[in-house]
Amino acid sequence: MTRLTHHELRLFLRDPASTLVVLVLPVGMVVLFGAIMNPGGGSDPIETYFPSAAIALGLAQLGMNLLPTTVAGYREKGILRRMATTPIHPARLLGAQFAVGALLAVVAVALVVAVAALAFGFDLPGRPLAFLVTCVLGILSIFAVGLLVAALAPTSRVATGIGIAVFFVSMVFGGVFMPAETLPEFMLTVGDYTPLGAFMQALRASWAGGWPEPLHLLVMAVVAVVFALASAKMFRWE
Repeated sequence: MTRLTHHELRLFLRDPASTLVVLVLPVGMVVLFGAIMNPGGGSDPIETYFPSAAIALGLAQLGMNLLPTTVAGYREKGILRRMATTPIHPARLLGAQFAVGALLAVVAVALVVAVAALAFGFDLPGRPLAFLVTCVLGILSIFAVGLLVAALAPTSRVATGIGIAVFFVSMVFGGVFMPAETLPEFMLTVGDYTPLGAFMQALRASWAGGWPEPLHLLVMAVVAVVFALASAKMFRWE
């Protein structure tokens, strides 16, 4: 799977638009809000919102939009049909896609944290271990959703449509478009049971120096396992 992962990474990096969305957009969001807020640290909970939202935005774009579209594009072009004649198991193909995405996600998270703290004075995550656990579960769960869409979508257009729908619904209910403090109670409740919503709230909690709520960690873990297994089981070569 190492060679397959390396090949997929090279293909991704050849597309400047994808790199722009995954790496530049989250950092740009931090730069924009950092310049407006001039935070300099502090206890205002809104200061945990902006860097967390930038990370969540980048991961959602990567896991829910780019990943499904890429795999469905392979299916549409007949590449997967040719791969089906080889010993490559669907889990290896999906695993390579996940590995590339996870690597880029780690880079995006590191860039957001560094730029937010060094350039604009945002506080570093107050509970590093909780932040790390949250990022791992967030990457696993968000990408698992994308992998399931990738496993089933017949064409890149269908994958893009489903991915965008899931992306925007998750962003609205997950407290990414607007801080959770401003959302109606029913939206917060729905968001708690979505991987992006659970990830966003867990990020903010760990950034503020606390541990995420067990519900949020459990939701991400369950989604990661169930959706990953379903994607491998339901994967279609054509």
